[in-house]
Parts: sequence; structure tokens; C-alpha cells
Amino acid sequence: MLLFLAGVVEQLDLALENIKKADVHNARFGLMLTDNALEIVLHQIVKDKRAEASSWRYRENPYPHQSLLKKAFLGSFSDKLAFARIEGGLDSEISRTFNIMHEYRNEVYHAGLAHEEILPALARFYFDAACRFVATYSPRGLGWGSGQKMPERAKKYFVGMSHFPGTQDEFVSACKAMAAACSHNPEGVVETIADDFDRIVEHIDTCVQIVADGVYQGQQTTRDQAVIDTQAWDIAFDDTGKAFLAKNGFKGSVFEAITFLSENYPFKYKRDPIVGWRSQAKRLRAKSNAHQALEHYQSFIKETGSLRSAVEQSAAAAEAEIDAAIDRMRGK
Repeated sequence: MLLFLAGVVEQLDLALENIKKADVHNARFGLMLTDNALEIVLHQIVKDKRAEASSWRYRENPYPHQSLLKKAFLGSFSDKLAFARIEGGLDSEISRTFNIMHEYRNEVYHAGLAHEEILPALARFYFDAACRFVATYSPRGLGWGSGQKMPERAKKYFVGMSHFPGTQDEFVSACKAMAAACSHNPEGVVETIADDFDRIVEHIDTCVQIVADGVYQGQQTTRDQAVIDTQAWDIAFDDTGKAFLAKNGFKGSVFEAITFLSENYPFKYKRDPIVGWRSQAKRLRAKSNAHQALEHYQSFIKETGSLRSAVEQSAAAAEAEIDAAIDRMRGK
């Protein structure tokens, strides 16, 4: 197991090297390496308990979390986090942060989303929290084979003899030293995501106004109505809108369908949300706990995602039509 610990340290040290460069591209690599190292440890916690629990079949009372153990062994990152809260001493608040950051890892790796404004700060935040949790992992025993070789990056943290080159204490010290070296600043994380929250709100504020202003004379409407109409356009051509229209026996043109949906569909947002969002932004900025601030930010991102996307599309369509109208006036 000493080689396993050294491998975790090796990966975290490489993550640290990328994170310390403080640019978004290296932050992306650092975040992915951090996430992978954390998941390796989470899975090892499951494997350790699985090996231990196998002996429980001979006891009068079986292992009480067998179903959760099986789910964690075969399941997702969140399943492993859930098990670590039971058997790995993982705090629920940090667990939520790990789940959120794993989602970011999937987005920057699979979906190609960049998150340029917040990624460097979040990468340091994730690295610090991951190192501090990983440092609490203690295997059931350490072993070292004569044919095993200490990874190069891990050598600066493990300084034992060649026949047994490291200890559990050195692993803990390595994790804590790397956490300190990443220069994570909790206040800086809150400020960074609060700034991005403000940026998002002001961007959508502009988009709502573009939609409300319309393109041609007579198309102007209130901001509240612009928000409702935008949601109506967003669902009019998908299964949700079609099912609602069919259920209500609607028969008419596309534009009539938009009007019907605007007047009758139970939209989540029935008025301009910007004032409320700005209040949320102030509450987020006032937080002193980076974990809570991240949870607040991510909740906002998820809950408002569909509306923000719809408003952005409507504003883009309006601006495209304005540009086309200008071109026509110029004879292009």
C-alpha cells in the first residue's frame, strides 16, 4: 500500500505544478488530476471496507451498510462520496463541494466548457480540500516489494531507506504540505464566484432588455412579458410545449401557440427575475464560507440555466434581425 500512497502523492504533486501556474488552461489540467487522485482514494476506501466486510458473514450481525458498500464499489463518484461520509470521515459540507467540483471536472473534460472566470480559483479550492481529506486516509497496513520503485515526484516527500522508502506520517505530511503550497484563499474564492454571479446577472439583464425593446416599431413590451414570451418560445417546439397544447385542445398557428402558452402555461418565472437575482448576488458575496458560497452559486446556475439559455437565444435572434435590417437599409 505504500506504493499506492506514493502514486496518489505523485498525481497530486503534478496537479499542484499545474495549479500554481495560475492560468485557466493549467488550472483545467490541475482540476482533472486532483479529481482523479481523490476518486482513486475514495474507491480505495470502498475496497478496504469491502475486504473487511467480507469477514462479517461469519458474525451474528452482518455489516450494516452492505447495500451502500456494493453501490459505492460499482457506482458513481457521488456513490463513493456517500459511502465516505459513513466510513471515511468525510464531512457533508466538503462532500457537497467535491460533488460540485466533480461536475466541473466532467464539464471541462467532456463538454468542453471552460469556466475561464472561476476555474483557477476553484482549482486551488478543490486541491486544498482534496489534499486535506486525502491526508486522513489510512490503509490497514503498509507494504513494499523489492521490485517496486518509488515514483519520481514522490521521492521528495518520502525519504526512507531503499528497502522501505516511506511511512504513513510522510504521506500525511506530503498532503498537508501540498495543500499549503497551493495558496488557496477562501475569501478569494467567494469574491471570484460572486464576481461571476454579478457578471451573469448583468449579462442576462442586458439580454432581457434587448428582447423587451423588440426589433421593429410596435414590438416593444414589458420586461416581465419579455421573460414570459421567451419561455413560451423555448418550449413551443419541444415535447413539453406540444403536450401542453394537445392537452388543452389547442389548434392554431405557431404564433397563436406562443400567445396561448404565454397566457396559460405555468412558467416558473412570471416576471423579470433580475432584481431577485441581484439580491442573491449580494447574499452570496456576504458569505465567509467558501463551501457555502460555491453551493449557493451552483444552485443558482442549475436552477436558472434553462431561462438564461432561452433569454440569450431570444436576444441573439433579435440582434441578428437588427443587423439584417441595417444591412437591408444599406442595400446589402
